[in-house]
Amino acid sequence: MSPLMGRPSLRGTALLGRELALLLAILISSAPLSMLLDGSSWLTLTLAATAPVIVSGAVLRSLLRHLWLVPLVQLVVLAVMLLVMESVQGLVSVSDGPIALVTAQTSIFPGAMSELASGTAPMTLGSRGTVAVVLLMALGALILDLVYVDLGWHTPTGLALLGTLLIPALQAPEGGSWWTVAGPVLAGLLILATRTLHADPSYIEGDRRPQAGPLPMPLRTTGAAVVGTLLIASLAMPLGTALPQIAPTQVALDMDVINQWQNRDMPQLGPVMIDDDISVRRSLLEQSDAEVLRYSTTAAEPSYLRLRTLNSFDGENFTADVSGEEPLLGRTAFSDARTDGTAVAGTSADLETTEISVEDLAGDRLPAPSDIRRVTTSDAEVSDALSVQPTNGEIAMSGVRTSLVGLGYTVTTETSPASPEALRTVDPAVFDQPLEAGYIRTEEVPQIAVDLADQVRADAGAENAFDTAVAYQEYFNSSFAYSLTVNSPPGEDPLESFLADRIGYCEQFAASFALMMTSQGYPTRVAIGFTPGEQDGDQWSVTAKNAHAWPEVWFGPEYGWVRFEPTPSAAANGVSTPSVTEDGSGQDDSDAAEEPSEAPTTEGPEEASASEEAVTTEDPARSADASTSDGGGLVTDPATVQRVEGGVFTLLILGFLVAAGGAAAVVLVRRHRVNSRDARWDQYVQGATGDDAESERGSGTADGAGDEPLDPADAAILAERIRRRAGELAWTELTWELVVRDRVLRLIGWTGAWGSPPQRIALDDSLPPGRALEDLLAQIAAGDTEVTDEDHAAAARIASACTAARYAAPLPEPGAAAAAQATASATPPSAGSARDAAAPSTPGTSTPASADGASEPATDTMASLRADSDQLIALIRRAR
Repeated sequence: MSPLMGRPSLRGTALLGRELALLLAILISSAPLSMLLDGSSWLTLTLAATAPVIVSGAVLRSLLRHLWLVPLVQLVVLAVMLLVMESVQGLVSVSDGPIALVTAQTSIFPGAMSELASGTAPMTLGSRGTVAVVLLMALGALILDLVYVDLGWHTPTGLALLGTLLIPALQAPEGGSWWTVAGPVLAGLLILATRTLHADPSYIEGDRRPQAGPLPMPLRTTGAAVVGTLLIASLAMPLGTALPQIAPTQVALDMDVINQWQNRDMPQLGPVMIDDDISVRRSLLEQSDAEVLRYSTTAAEPSYLRLRTLNSFDGENFTADVSGEEPLLGRTAFSDARTDGTAVAGTSADLETTEISVEDLAGDRLPAPSDIRRVTTSDAEVSDALSVQPTNGEIAMSGVRTSLVGLGYTVTTETSPASPEALRTVDPAVFDQPLEAGYIRTEEVPQIAVDLADQVRADAGAENAFDTAVAYQEYFNSSFAYSLTVNSPPGEDPLESFLADRIGYCEQFAASFALMMTSQGYPTRVAIGFTPGEQDGDQWSVTAKNAHAWPEVWFGPEYGWVRFEPTPSAAANGVSTPSVTEDGSGQDDSDAAEEPSEAPTTEGPEEASASEEAVTTEDPARSADASTSDGGGLVTDPATVQRVEGGVFTLLILGFLVAAGGAAAVVLVRRHRVNSRDARWDQYVQGATGDDAESERGSGTADGAGDEPLDPADAAILAERIRRRAGELAWTELTWELVVRDRVLRLIGWTGAWGSPPQRIALDDSLPPGRALEDLLAQIAAGDTEVTDEDHAAAARIASACTAARYAAPLPEPGAAAAAQATASATPPSAGSARDAAAPSTPGTSTPASADGASEPATDTMASLRADSDQLIALIRRAR
């Protein structure tokens, strides 16, 4: 695009070949994105973002004459592509008009930024995140297209594509597959190889660099490259292990947990590992769709399946530091696990049977529903190793295999008798039992959890444990969003970040709920396991994505530990609100339910239909967001969006101000340069007329002098003086232009940002002006720039005027009237009209003055030399 870059415009197959090479290189270099984006979306999004940009660039460069228009039109193509994508995603409606489309962006991109900023790899993008990622990729492709095709900067383009290796470094420090490294390397080599493989011979004409054409010794060069590559590959590992380690290796997994749960007889991690530790400081590792177990049950509504119970918070983590093998306080509670097979609060009719078959699970715990009454299995070895822990409600095994695949067992449970009314009337004294027994221990509940618990309880007007738990459950369900990929910003406390951003995963919801309840004096523990899963015929299927954490509140021995569910339903992993909280979420609701209506209400068919529609209608955008939440999607919280919007709008305003200021600065600088040049020419001309005319005009003695005819001799003297002054100024401008050109070439040469290095040209001050300018034109002609006869004529006129100014005898002073007349009429024309006003003249001579005045000779002389200066400056700027 710029002649200084030394790049001719590519056409035909040369252009098409480079565009296709760039597109292929971008696709290959995007391989590391597979560690950041879930599934094959990394390749699909990359292709969807880059193909329109690259293809439109190839078409536009073949059609448009002015190449500077290509990136501008590509931006328009990009904007249209984004609008189509947003319309397909249901984010905007084209029929709403342009104003609504622009306004919609203020909600789309803040939500997308919140999603991307809070996510951890691998992410399943929602609709807003998809638009943002495509926009970023398309802008990157546009920049690479401009840099590689128009400017011909091979090295920066190759290094940029090679730099995609660093994209997932912070999110996935453990690295990825071999092809995530090979892809960027091959892409960089492909771009660098095009420096020597050109379809258009004119592209490398005059380029003397060895890498700009075919290799002089290809076999030797290739052999050296292969040997160097083998040396690096063979020495990297030995040297890496031998060198001292500066910092310890950071592993994204808890190795203690892996060692405890991993089956050493199985390759790698083997079956799904379920962590027995929960912390608001760790992110949940997204699991696969592998089926963990299948079961059938006689229960009308299957319950959660417990693996472990965590009863103690040490200030950072919830852990299981009490085995729970003995009943709490030496007495049994309803929720305690038993093996006698008898009902505690009811009859045998209240017992339910669940037959479980393990498909893919490892560990020393068997998943089971709550309120266990019996556990049986046909495997004698497992039956002997089973131990039911009453207080924790766990089924533990010891001294047996850690792989449970193929194991079948039956669990008998009892339906809980708890009801909202019963839980509200529990004796407050029972809440001290787990704390006094040391089963629930909290060294220190963070103050932020205490303050929030007090505020939510006061706002809800809760006066007992059940209403407080329901208030906290509704608070999290209605005010928070769910995301598997959320992560706390570096340096921030995870609990504070979770409560401030109002977005997180099930472990954070369960832990925060437990801390808030415990801070109010209501003992609460955390259980981990699985949600009921999905029904498959007469059976239920539980996958790894059903892994879940939930809190349980102590309501005394009569009811034991009761489950609550603070995790929003947007988790889409089978979470469900406990039936005990659905029966009555507050005192007002229960009271209202007991009061019969005074008169029956009738509802017409139309009203009934409208009522049904009001109940069943769902916002499509919300449904789409909820559906994408499964497996790492994001449901944007209004408070989070509001904070993000504030930062986004601030950045947009600052960016707009910077861009506007830069544009204004460019305009002002250009205007200043034009005005300064006009002032210089004006000053030189005024100096050429002498100071006597100024003094006479100031005293008023020259009044009317402009109307008096000048003496021909005085007019000729003034015209020659102006010519000499203009010649000196033109020479100064040419010298300064060459200085600026040399500085630019040095800067670009330092960056290696050209193809054929432009030839360095200069004026030889040791030569007379005429020979110096002819030598300059010869230097320019030695390159690829054509020097015309008009250029030689312009150089001769400037050389003649400059030679006269340097070496000719001084001119005599003209008469006062002539000086005044010339001063009043010698105002310089603007740069735009200088060339039009210029008249051809013979080098070394001046135009004779007429007897009617000296305005035309003075103006024509100056305009001619100024136009000559413009012509040579343009020639210097085109020189290669």
